[in-house]
Amino acid sequence: MSRRKEPIGADHRGGGMSRIGEHFALTVPGLTIRPARPEDDAFCRSLSDATLRAAWVGIDIPDELKSALLVQQFEAQRIGYRQSFPKAEYFIIAEREIAVGRLVVAVEMSGTGLHDQSEPDASAAGRSAGLALRLVDIALLPAAQRRGVGREVIASLARAARAMGAERLTLSVQPSNDRARSLYLRLGFVETDCESFRQMTMRLN
Repeated sequence: MSRRKEPIGADHRGGGMSRIGEHFALTVPGLTIRPARPEDDAFCRSLSDATLRAAWVGIDIPDELKSALLVQQFEAQRIGYRQSFPKAEYFIIAEREIAVGRLVVAVEMSGTGLHDQSEPDASAAGRSAGLALRLVDIALLPAAQRRGVGREVIASLARAARAMGAERLTLSVQPSNDRARSLYLRLGFVETDCESFRQMTMRLN
């Protein structure tokens, strides 16, 4: 019997309702965030290709090599997320029910750098102490960028984190990604180190 291929955008916590997703509250009409489904696989792949091609504008890469690199980068990212964030939740960002982006979020313990394995229940007193949410990845189609979609999604994630009782919202960003860093700083994140990836944190209380 062949093993079923795990969907690209699946919630790897093993099914059930998204614990993070139930707290999302978007304020922009027509903009929604929902858990990723197996049928979103094709969109996730096209999103990866679109964002990488946009980053390669002006770089002379032969088409054959470019196609190979797109596959390689996509698979490397997928494997990396599964290894580093095995219980991450995957979401699709949509405008008027049309997918325009993907969001990956993981629960971790604030200040430890360790991903939470205990499935904390924020409704129980004291259980949320040290809880943080990590913004693992947010990616938007080029047509959905520079229109406030990313800002609204991250603001909604911060609201969801507060509703869950989290202390911090964290992320990593490349130092060369000035546009993303500027957005995160405006939203209230602060940089915590200067390594190859800058760690950024937003205090929620």
